[in-house]
Amino acid sequence: MNRPRFHVPEAAPGARVALPDHTAHHAREVLRLRVGANVLIFDGDGSEFAGTLEVVSRRKVTAQLGSRVKARAESPLRLVLALAPLRGDRMELVIQKATELGVTEIWPVVTSRTDEAARPALKGTRAKRWERVVAGATEQCGRATVPHLEPTTTLEGLIARPFEGTKAVLLETSGHAPLATLERPEALLAVVGPAGSFEPGEVLQLRDAGFAPVSLGPRILRSETAAIAAVTLAQALWGDLGGH
Repeated sequence: MNRPRFHVPEAAPGARVALPDHTAHHAREVLRLRVGANVLIFDGDGSEFAGTLEVVSRRKVTAQLGSRVKARAESPLRLVLALAPLRGDRMELVIQKATELGVTEIWPVVTSRTDEAARPALKGTRAKRWERVVAGATEQCGRATVPHLEPTTTLEGLIARPFEGTKAVLLETSGHAPLATLERPEALLAVVGPAGSFEPGEVLQLRDAGFAPVSLGPRILRSETAAIAAVTLAQALWGDLGGH
């Protein structure tokens, strides 16, 4: 049976650490772990440690860490997903699945057609919830590196943000080359728009800023489907899902 895994940023060899509140609740109430349980603790930056629970109470859950254990390797592709915040729990779904699929960073970007219900993300109102989703998905899928979640920005902010690598914008209109035709990148920034896609002027802005317009095929996909499909395809082509 796999040992339960928990993200604790201050993890280090030989340290005694307290699990964050939401993680402690999961360990105590959902997994029903007790004192003496063997666990794995990772720091989110690629290091993982064997641990034993020392205190399990309603006030706290602590673990004594032992030696470092070998963590799973990350994808060779630095894959950044820039996505317009989605309404309801669909954004959390994308964040969860992109994390499981090995995305390196997630950049929420508010565009002209971003749903009004999702626009408060610009004020940081959803950041803590999204960070918990990222951490939980990282725990579940066995990664020791937590994808970085950038603060929500605007399209202009995205364009101004430096990025060393290939930049692509996923479009549903016809006439664009498939994502697979991009020259093999070491780093890829993939931009997915909101429901209704981008305004024509936004597409021009992105193209002028060096984003290659690409397609995911002949069908019109929902934003959450397009985001998950883009991450999966990129990892299969150039990351660690294709057996390269």
